[in-house]
Amino acid sequence: MGVSHRLPTEDDFRAMQTAYEATAPDPTHFFPFLEKLQPVVSDFEGWSDEAIAAVPGPTLLIQGDQDFVRLEHAALMLDLFPDAQLAVLPGTTHMQVIQRTEAVLALVEPFLAVTP
Repeated sequence: MGVSHRLPTEDDFRAMQTAYEATAPDPTHFFPFLEKLQPVVSDFEGWSDEAIAAVPGPTLLIQGDQDFVRLEHAALMLDLFPDAQLAVLPGTTHMQVIQRTEAVLALVEPFLAVTP
């Protein structure tokens, strides 16, 4: 199975549109919003190892095991951040992470409770 099963699907984009329309001040601006967001996504070249290593505070990395971010890359980031934890949600794509609210809260709340 290739990486394509890990990328956002048409259903994912429909869900984003539905959520946007339900919460945005102007629900008709979803497509202009996507147009503004596209360069941010497509032109992003990533952070340098030095920039990641310079992050001063604790960092919680959360991703799905079916994420388009490879687990090897997440492990590399875990090593680069000076004070990081990595949580991998099973059976979860990148877009599904935010839909796993109970699992994410179970990770984030204890992390924030011990973070100065």
